[in-house]
Amino acid sequence: MSAPKRGLGRGLEALLPDAEPKQEIPIADIMLPESQPRERFVEQEIMQLAASIKHHGVLQPLVVAEDGEGFRLIAGERRLRASKLAGLSHVPVFMRSDDSQRHFELALIENLQRSDLSPLEEAKAYERLLGESELTQEALASRLGVGRAKVALSLRLLKLPAAAQRALNEGRITAGHAQAVLAAGPERGPRVLDAILEKRLSVRAAERLAKGGGAPSARPGGQPDWAEELSRTLGTQVKVRGTAKRGTLSVSYHSADELERVLGKLRRD
Repeated sequence: MSAPKRGLGRGLEALLPDAEPKQEIPIADIMLPESQPRERFVEQEIMQLAASIKHHGVLQPLVVAEDGEGFRLIAGERRLRASKLAGLSHVPVFMRSDDSQRHFELALIENLQRSDLSPLEEAKAYERLLGESELTQEALASRLGVGRAKVALSLRLLKLPAAAQRALNEGRITAGHAQAVLAAGPERGPRVLDAILEKRLSVRAAERLAKGGGAPSARPGGQPDWAEELSRTLGTQVKVRGTAKRGTLSVSYHSADELERVLGKLRRD
């Protein structure tokens, strides 16, 4: 299966060397960003985070920049929404004073660290940063703390046909499946996509089919690739050991917020 996104090699704090010390400001003075890499917010997850904030407060400060008489949010829209829902009047913040491109870059980095972006949202964010700057893919990857291949593979997703993009956005296929559809080419890609959806193929099986191998039969009883399906559902790496009757699950997380997000999904489901 394709490897789920992990946190970046450097934390958001490493990108704030010139930020002022943490301080509290009124929520009413914070304006939403003019652009945001993430295009959708899950209401249930915001409610779960709000419940956590009521008990523990905002564990990681938001990042803002002064904008006229108020402040423009750079990173932390999910925490801002949840803080409002929790009834807070003030939130902890770090201050910055960079240009809009840098603001967008910071928002992208934070969302990537938290695995909050869908594969296509991530690809569109990379495309925008490259289009609005003179950065090469290699320079952008270095700036974001990821491998150049990750940026290149992500950008390829924007070439997916509409049906595959819809399936990816809806979680019916993974980014690994999408790469197999692309590898099959414009003529065979739709047939590979149909086989993935109808037979619930693993990424490896989809890759073999894309290379010209025969289409494997459907799993008995439509049994899915459990690790892959759980990874897609929870938005983090999941390992499954054992059989369909007995075994163990191992769920990875890389921050307190990510653990709370995963727990929120498990409680809801």
